[in-house]
Amino acid sequence: MKFFYSKRVVKGRESLPKDKPILYVPNHQNSFLDAFHVAATTKPTIYFLTRAQAFKPDIIGKYLWSINMMPVYRVRDGFSSVQKNNEIFEKCIRYLKNNDTVLVFAEANHNLKRRIRSLSKGFTRIAFGAEEEYDWSLDLQIVPVGINYSEHQTGGNTVQINYGKPIPVSKYREVYEGDEKAGVDSMKEDVSEAMKQLVFHVEDLEEYPLQKILWDDLEPDDLKVIDPDTANQRIKKTGPHITEELINEAKELDKLADKNKVKLNEIAYGKGLTAKDFLLSPLYAFSFLNNVIPYQPVRYLIRNVIKDRAFDASIKFLSGIFLLPLFYIVVSLTLAISGVDSLYIWIYVGLSILTAPLFIRAKNFFLPTSAKRLEKKKPKIYENITSRLEAFKDLRNSVLNE
Repeated sequence: MKFFYSKRVVKGRESLPKDKPILYVPNHQNSFLDAFHVAATTKPTIYFLTRAQAFKPDIIGKYLWSINMMPVYRVRDGFSSVQKNNEIFEKCIRYLKNNDTVLVFAEANHNLKRRIRSLSKGFTRIAFGAEEEYDWSLDLQIVPVGINYSEHQTGGNTVQINYGKPIPVSKYREVYEGDEKAGVDSMKEDVSEAMKQLVFHVEDLEEYPLQKILWDDLEPDDLKVIDPDTANQRIKKTGPHITEELINEAKELDKLADKNKVKLNEIAYGKGLTAKDFLLSPLYAFSFLNNVIPYQPVRYLIRNVIKDRAFDASIKFLSGIFLLPLFYIVVSLTLAISGVDSLYIWIYVGLSILTAPLFIRAKNFFLPTSAKRLEKKKPKIYENITSRLEAFKDLRNSVLNE
């Protein structure tokens, strides 16, 4: 994870309960990388609930089971499959009894939008079921988690993981025993509100394209995008300025950018190359030439096979774990068979490992951005987008100067 992301910020970890079972409830924007971030920044053994579809074919399912992932079945998987959830939830309860940790994505699916969606009641079933099973003696703690990415679909960016204050399940005992539905609803509402404080959150979905352009696409500082205190304060301040005309304009601009496969932040700020990039250009060149071949299967998968863009970063991450080492081994063996001195082979291996994280930056250094490609191929559309962005820049400055 440290190789894949340029910077990882962790906040609130000091408040995590000690020697108590924990039920983590993170937001879910970026496929299975979300679970990896929690696993990589906490110490207890974690068991992850993930959608059953990910366990097919069987060889993938066996691998996921081996890394503590367990399938959760949905109605679309068939009624008979949903019945299997009872066994899975019982496993979760046993793990919690042993003071282990369970992670549940309560939003039930992933989505790249920077907001908290409605929570399902599956995590409440585990929470109340565990306490009831052991006569409310577990002292189970629910920990809301907010995972914020400066950019979802690529590596080499910044991510911030925020751990919220633990919420004891016992807090809802009296309400739950009087009215189960009221207890479930109360827990869902509290956890949802806690999660909204830990992420860049736009409450009104209609406003989302506008807020995203202002505080994501036009923000040059990654740390401000992933800091919920800063982002949410700005979102709140924007409220009085919002009109239906602005919302429609933002939607049209977002659609235009998506249709032409261009990133608005690249048009707004360009590549952002620094003197450091030019100093590292020889290493960028080695990384680019060395990794461009094993990257092609990944590129093909993303462009032609996988339609859900939330999987882009995860596929790139897995390629770094499996494809790159395999490629380095093949090249090393080829050099050895060709009679190359072992010293040079070891130098190649060392450079390959050290410069692998530079590949993303190397691509940006040597290849034109989506903005540059659009400017060259469709200059009128590029100018149209640029002029529209200027109006949003003016609005952004007005809000910031209040």
